[in-house]
Amino acid sequence: MPLQPAAPAASSEAANAPRRTDVVIIGAGLAGSVAASTLAQGGIDVVVIDAAAVVPPSLRAEKLGTPILALFDRLGLGETVRATATPISSVWIARFGRVMTRRTRREYAFAYKDLITALRAMLPKQVELRFGRVADIASGADIQRVTLSDGSVVEGRLLIVATGPGAAIHRRVGIDIVDAQRDHSICIGFYLKAPPAAFPFESIVYYGERWNDRVSYISLFPIGSRMRANLFVYRDHDEPWIQSLRSDPAETLRRTLPNLERICGPIEIEGNLDIRPIDLRQTQGHERAGVVLIGDAYCTSCPVSGTGMHKALIDVERLCREYVPAWFATPGMDADKVSAFYADTVKIEFDRSSLAISNRLRGLAVGRGARWRVSRVVANARSACAFTAHRCAHLAAVLAAPVTEFLERI
Repeated sequence: MPLQPAAPAASSEAANAPRRTDVVIIGAGLAGSVAASTLAQGGIDVVVIDAAAVVPPSLRAEKLGTPILALFDRLGLGETVRATATPISSVWIARFGRVMTRRTRREYAFAYKDLITALRAMLPKQVELRFGRVADIASGADIQRVTLSDGSVVEGRLLIVATGPGAAIHRRVGIDIVDAQRDHSICIGFYLKAPPAAFPFESIVYYGERWNDRVSYISLFPIGSRMRANLFVYRDHDEPWIQSLRSDPAETLRRTLPNLERICGPIEIEGNLDIRPIDLRQTQGHERAGVVLIGDAYCTSCPVSGTGMHKALIDVERLCREYVPAWFATPGMDADKVSAFYADTVKIEFDRSSLAISNRLRGLAVGRGARWRVSRVVANARSACAFTAHRCAHLAAVLAAPVTEFLERI
């Protein structure tokens, strides 16, 4: 059964007593904030701990589609996302330096900092949000005890770690992080000087022109009144190309994607580049009593795949809607209970699919050997067929327009 919060303090000794709750969440980012909101909606007492009272700027998820928004809707936070994000209704897809197709596709773009700030503001009133650094964690089958650097203590039946791939909290509970692949990709974000109205498209996904450029794609899309760009490359963080990009980003981009400006117009960068190397990381020894990892704290994904936010929300929905209420129906929080979440078939399948997409996209861009050469040929043939079909349909529409107009007149 859930723990009951401690009674109001009546003495200095009581005032220094641990804050008792049902669930302690470390990390008030995407996964932690949504988990706290979901649990509180189910009547579970939650304390969330985060080191930063003000959400810092961070190059993370900046765009989502309707499947992820549907998940937010199911978790009761869809309207918060809609109010924070810029809606996008169409996207151009460009390959081989030319526009292949124009699609109608609903997406939502946002600054990660703004989204997390909004999610924190929408936390139910019964959720307590504390700010401070974690000094110590004692975990076990009954009570999880978190001590902050100011000496305050929070105790709960379950500890949820939602801190991303950082290792500090993992070490405190005896969980190891393993780099499955270092420098898997690099994500680069920046704003453009020209406003969204200056571009011939609402948004565009422009794929690398040559496979040995080691570019997956660059995406341009509006966030409010500004045009944002996300560039994804498969390079090492310390190689000369990255140094060149830092010193002269516009010229380096022109050399790497020589036909980009022919479609988009002049690319002038405003402000600094955000550069984030991506390592694929997994955890070991995570099936521990009283502690559960969600989102990137459990395993990371490559942002090129576009599955990171979806994966985190799947974790939250499965854990907070299915497992935590069932766990609280019986005493204790042993490792067998926690292991059931990691063995969830929906979670396992999505994690597996996310990793497979990440590896496939990297292989198509930079993979060597017969397998990847054949895969690139097939992918290019499909793109060429799609382009031909798109142009034929466009030509047919142009030719049919006068005939249709004539028939309407008679």
